[in-house]
Amino acid sequence: MDAVVKVFCVHTEPNYSLPWQRKRQYSSSSSGFVIKGRRVLTNAHSVEHYTQVKLKKRGSDTKFVATVLAIGTECDIALLTVDDDEFWEGVSPVEFGDLPTLQDAVTVVGYPIGGDTISVTSGVVSRIEILSYVHGSTELLGLQIDAAINSGNSGGPAFNDKGNCVGIAFQSLKHEDVENIGYVIPTPVITHFIKDYEKNGAYTAIGFLMYLYYLTVLQEVHLLPFASDSHG
Repeated sequence: MDAVVKVFCVHTEPNYSLPWQRKRQYSSSSSGFVIKGRRVLTNAHSVEHYTQVKLKKRGSDTKFVATVLAIGTECDIALLTVDDDEFWEGVSPVEFGDLPTLQDAVTVVGYPIGGDTISVTSGVVSRIEILSYVHGSTELLGLQIDAAINSGNSGGPAFNDKGNCVGIAFQSLKHEDVENIGYVIPTPVITHFIKDYEKNGAYTAIGFLMYLYYLTVLQEVHLLPFASDSHG
């Protein structure tokens, strides 16, 4: 859990009515986690319109200035790094696991509002399907879990029972008739984002072929029937 960090961001949104100036600054906090290559993953909406991003490790009061390497709006993932070597001392990157199956246990770790210490919430995978990603107005593969994802939890990792990361918490369903419904960006989407950045030096896009791949993933885990003209 030492790989899970708190993300502090100062945002300045553009003013479309007065394009020569920006709106008033505001601050937010969210979660993120360390991956290999001295990088940190969080949500794109956590650093949207950023002017400054800082990271704080568990058990420390020091905030380290972060650099935003890439933002994938449609998949709601952002990649950060920190130049200060002190930040990386004593931190082991998380390892990614395979796409979970229905009823698999998951544990969401992060820094939701209501406290400064790390929070752990447990649940199970209740649905695997193509979901609507609110931030990017897209539809991509996602996990629905029966664990609460509150404000500030966004960007935190979801671990399986082996301690491997199987996704990133990114949104929840807010409705008076339901509770404890959260959504997680699964590893196939995360892996594509990372590989795209490593190949191109920037995030480009998900692409239609990846959308077809996500449909194939659902078919392989028997959550979608194969079409009559499909092969394999």
